[in-house]
Amino acid sequence: MRKRTARRIKPIKGRHYRWKVPLLKNNNMIHCESRLERNFVRLLDFDREVLQVESQPVGLLYCYKGKERKYYPDFKVITSDGHIRIVEVKPKSMTQKPENIMKFIIGRMYCDLQGWDYHIVTEEQIFRGYIQENLDKLRAMGNEWTEYNDLVYVLHSLQNTGDSTIEMLQSNCTDLDESTFYKCIYKLIYHQKVYADLFATELSEGTMVSIQIGEEN
Repeated sequence: MRKRTARRIKPIKGRHYRWKVPLLKNNNMIHCESRLERNFVRLLDFDREVLQVESQPVGLLYCYKGKERKYYPDFKVITSDGHIRIVEVKPKSMTQKPENIMKFIIGRMYCDLQGWDYHIVTEEQIFRGYIQENLDKLRAMGNEWTEYNDLVYVLHSLQNTGDSTIEMLQSNCTDLDESTFYKCIYKLIYHQKVYADLFATELSEGTMVSIQIGEEN
């Protein structure tokens, strides 16, 4: 069942952004108010430990400079072990603003009462290395239809070949044309059946790939 956000996120004009980001793992649409939030949600979708994401799940009342205000944290994240965290996504340059520090305090106090964690995430975590560029490529393939047998074929070919470059693996997958092969290998990487270092370099023919730990059989 899809939960509603605590605050309705309306599209507006100007320099602000409104995004709906699909979680490929469960087809839910997550509302975001900035490019930074959008790219954070992409990381959550790629994290196989994350089961559920909710945008602006609660509204927290507090007083600041004599006025009553309401704070809507950006995301609630639930992981496979039942762990829950509330995440506030902010540019690093804005984390020291007094009004934001007050929000962080309110958010942390709320989470302490719930037995949850409270995290502040900035562009330093979201744009590490080449992860976002690579997720752009992988997500483009994430919704592409592929034959299950073709995916198994590529996976078994990698098992037989051992650690190799994408180019070398393709040369061993003689039953598939180039387009089908790349749909399969990118999909396997995105769904973490195949491992590639997505932080060190951009995905290319020379990227090293290997069987993801736990996917040997």
